[in-house]
Amino acid sequence: MKTKTKKIKSKRSKLIKNIIIWCLIAGLLLWFALLRIDVNTASNKYDYAIPFEERNISEFRPASGKIVMKDIESVSTDVTQKIKKVYCKIGDKVEEGDVLCEFESEDLDDQISRIEKYLSDKNKSESLSENSFVSTAERARQAAQIRIDSASMALESARKSYDDTYAKYSDYFDRCYSTDNPEEAQMYLNMYNSYYSQLEPINQQIRAAQKELDEARKAASEISESQKDAEYEKSLTSNGDDEYEKQLEKLKNEKEHLIVTAPRSGIIAESYASEGGYAMDGCLFRIGSLGEYKAETYVGSQDILDIKTGMTASVKTILTGADTIEARVVKISDVFSMANNGYAVELEILDNSYMSQLRHNVKATAKIYSSDLGNLPSVQYDAIAEDKEGNAFVFRAVKRGAEYIAEKVPVEKGYEGSFYVEVKSDELKEGDLIIGNGSGHHDGDRIKIKRAE
Repeated sequence: MKTKTKKIKSKRSKLIKNIIIWCLIAGLLLWFALLRIDVNTASNKYDYAIPFEERNISEFRPASGKIVMKDIESVSTDVTQKIKKVYCKIGDKVEEGDVLCEFESEDLDDQISRIEKYLSDKNKSESLSENSFVSTAERARQAAQIRIDSASMALESARKSYDDTYAKYSDYFDRCYSTDNPEEAQMYLNMYNSYYSQLEPINQQIRAAQKELDEARKAASEISESQKDAEYEKSLTSNGDDEYEKQLEKLKNEKEHLIVTAPRSGIIAESYASEGGYAMDGCLFRIGSLGEYKAETYVGSQDILDIKTGMTASVKTILTGADTIEARVVKISDVFSMANNGYAVELEILDNSYMSQLRHNVKATAKIYSSDLGNLPSVQYDAIAEDKEGNAFVFRAVKRGAEYIAEKVPVEKGYEGSFYVEVKSDELKEGDLIIGNGSGHHDGDRIKIKRAE
């Protein structure tokens, strides 16, 4: 009897142990199952979403620049002297014929006098050579002196050119580092680099002129000691008159244009003239009329070959906010602008309703369209993924409580732009949030939206 009772107790103990073990196993399996569910439904890394809507996804080339007066006209000069007086400033209204600025003439008069004296002495020497009463020695002496004068003048001209060029370099160097305007700083930087690059070639001219003067003086000394033959005399009177006559004509032309007047009536839109300075690249002022504007923009080297006249464009400015102004390409420059790091592209503004809101020299950005398809329903390019059969789809972020759930939506791709792609879908509606990185998600994923636009 006792033995039987022991066996029953032993069986019960084993049964209880088995039940406990199976319960533990079931608990562990349930824990792993719950853990897997939690892992599968945990939020993915933050991702961004952009609303599904119609956008202009046409191909375009970016441009930047400024709004300027439409009929603006540059006032330029060939005068190389310093500016003595400036009679107007930006914003001044001027009438045709009004004096805008005046150049100094003192150095100009001195240069003209010296060249005229040289040419006069040269003519006298030639007259002496035709006079049978003048000895060969006298003609040689006169010729040698003319050579010395010529070399001396060339040396002084080269030195003056160096001084003038260095003054301009120094002036624009100071302007570059004293302005707070980055566009002006770049402009002045380009100018003083240009003048700096001219200094060494002028130094070479100075050395060559000094050598010629030394040789001329040596030759004159030799003539004083012995009479030279006619061929030697001819070599001393070597003719460089054409260049001096051209220089004299240029200087006299400058003298006639020392006073600069307005070629038309209008507003001084831009001024590059300053007292004591020089005409920067020959340009002094720009005169225009208020009320009519265009866009002067610049396109980079990588895009300029894609731009053609007649292409449509859109322009934005800080004065017109988010509005885009319709425009058209009317002129393209073939010359690269170092100051603006691109090629100039002029845009005609087609929507006159914005003219009253625009002002001269306001910064502008533009899009120049190489293909203009208008507005199309689109999503970001990386939102589109494909299944094994090549069917395209996107994930829509659907709000569920405090989080978003990725919902797979089949789409048909259309025109592909640089960032947005046209899609057709009966299931998508405007405003739906389309998740980026479509190939990195699965249907039902929990998503945390990083950015929604």
